[in-house]
Amino acid sequence: MRICKKNTMGRILIFSLALGMMVLSGPTQYCAAGDSVGGNSFALGNEAYVKGAYDQAISHYHAALDQEGYTSSILYNLGNAYYMKKEIGKSILNYERALYLDPENADIKANLALARKNFGLANPDQPYWKALFTRLSINGWTWMAVIAFCALSLMMLLNGIRPRLLKRPLLKMAVYICFLVFMGAGAGVAVQYGNLDRGVVTAKNAQLRVSPFDSAEPSGVVKDGKVVNLADTYQGYIFVKMTNGTSGWLRKDAVTAVLPKNGKHTTRKSLSLSGISGSKEA
Repeated sequence: MRICKKNTMGRILIFSLALGMMVLSGPTQYCAAGDSVGGNSFALGNEAYVKGAYDQAISHYHAALDQEGYTSSILYNLGNAYYMKKEIGKSILNYERALYLDPENADIKANLALARKNFGLANPDQPYWKALFTRLSINGWTWMAVIAFCALSLMMLLNGIRPRLLKRPLLKMAVYICFLVFMGAGAGVAVQYGNLDRGVVTAKNAQLRVSPFDSAEPSGVVKDGKVVNLADTYQGYIFVKMTNGTSGWLRKDAVTAVLPKNGKHTTRKSLSLSGISGSKEA
């Protein structure tokens, strides 16, 4: 269910309805997975959210993450809870993480876009062709490339056993299709690899500095919720680049990597590890 665009009360009502449905479906899903503890935390978070106890809901959702690992449903609800508390940086962070795990989820996309709009953040602008490659995660594109390569190799092997096999129109077309899929998946991997080192500014009015020292002159202020590229680290600072070409140093505790480097969150739906580790989300 999406955030209602009309008014605050509408948004609260829509969120409540959506999460009420998740309360019913959540425990069944987690019991099927064989982890009732994680499912209970998720359900308790949903119940607290519906009552408007957002701090309590956030606590339960974090407990569910610790028990179950990163899943799009928990991260999505966590983003909703932070949104209702007007903690836009952490809300955007969790929406981005949820979207990474479920790139085609219309509700996550809608809430992420509306959250940015309501808090004066521009939606990242990217070419249409590049947006096509965000429809799958890097794992999805990798699997597609592997499958296409295996199919192509199998057809080549069969052609070696039975010469002229690939001269048949249907099989020849299959070879071309597998080759195109393999190349397209490779491009998808390349595009998504470039997105691995993204982070979200979670501190309010984070100061951007010209060098990684407390005494350095500030060159500007970065609004919480802003998505940045994480380029380098030095002591307590991290060098960030923004889509408008601006760059500089932020304190590590002011920005959090979208893909966390956290070994304990390793489930069937876990996020891939990032090469850059941001500050741990509070």
